Amino acid sequence: ESTVDWYVPTVQKQSGVVINYEKTGTSFPVEGSAAIHIYRILQEALNNMTRHASATTAWVRLRYLPATLELEVEDNGVGLKSSSNGFGMGMVAMRERAELLGADLDIGTGPRGGTRVELKVPREKVDANAA
Repeated sequence: ESTVDWYVPTVQKQSGVVINYEKTGTSFPVEGSAAIHIYRILQEALNNMTRHASATTAWVRLRYLPATLELEVEDNGVGLKSSSNGFGMGMVAMRERAELLGADLDIGTGPRGGTRVELKVPREKVDANAA
């Protein structure tokens, strides 16, 4: 969580894209390699946004729910190009990391027409204290 708190404003400053960041729910520990995989998925989603989306605004939502940790990255950019079919190396890496987490990853068009990346990780995969 503290890494995300630091990283999002850093990307905003470097890219000039306005990034709205919100956290909801009661935070819980995110352990070891799970924390790295989640961070790398966030990093790749924001990297894709700054490089390819021509976005002016993005939203990063971190939700701590009783059974899941959810991360959503959405932008108002140009959206996914149909010719890419979502198989760029970054997208493949995000999918592989989600699979290692036992998480659901959905990459598609957001309500504002840009790209939305949604990651839903079962709490027992990230929190060693989960019952």
